[in-house]
Amino acid sequence: MYQPRPSIRDRTLALALVIGVHVALAFALVNLSGTVREQLPEEVIDVFDLTDPPPPPPPPPPVVEKLPEQPKPKKEEGAASPQNIKSKATPVAAPKPPIVLPIPQPIPVSPTPNTGNEPTQGASPVPGPGTGAGGSGTGTGSGGSGSGSGGGGIGGIGTRPRLASPSLTGRDYPGELRRIWPRGARVAVAVRVQLDGRGTDCKINLSSGIPAIDAETCRLVETRLRFRPATDESGRPVVAWAGYLQFQ
Repeated sequence: MYQPRPSIRDRTLALALVIGVHVALAFALVNLSGTVREQLPEEVIDVFDLTDPPPPPPPPPPVVEKLPEQPKPKKEEGAASPQNIKSKATPVAAPKPPIVLPIPQPIPVSPTPNTGNEPTQGASPVPGPGTGAGGSGTGTGSGGSGSGSGGGGIGGIGTRPRLASPSLTGRDYPGELRRIWPRGARVAVAVRVQLDGRGTDCKINLSSGIPAIDAETCRLVETRLRFRPATDESGRPVVAWAGYLQFQ
């Protein structure tokens, strides 16, 4: 529906009407407030503010009575004090561990060392193959008298015992014996070579000067060395004595 735009006159009248309404309302409010105020009692007219009472002041700090300072006692001056006692630890030396060497059984040695042309020397309970009068022998040959001078021997020996295994070395001996081995010392032994090549009944013919070394040499010769047994004139193996020389 078409609505015509209001004219300036209409808008002016509407504005004047609005202004008049506002003026009338303001006038009514002013007059009404004055009337109500005249009817109120006087004590109501007094206006005052209600506020919280101030907090009480803090209590005063406690008064601490200060005692008078006592005079410090004066130290007596005199000579210096004696020196303090000093302690000294008692020296303790660790005992050296004893070296216990095996005590070998006494072994008879040659009373006349370093004599003769044989590699070993010393008296033997078994007659050897000497060149002199040998008396009766245990072999198949005749052990009759000889032209040379010398002790009795076993008749009928074809070959002498020979070493079949490698010789002993310094590494076969314990370390404590290697360290005490005298320089240039040698050990000469004599063993009875059995038919199986083992040496038994070891005897010392030349001592190193240290019984422990001599005893260990005999033990090693009997347990580690092997020999080719001696043979008679027919080639049969026989028991015979053999010599062995050991040096470091």
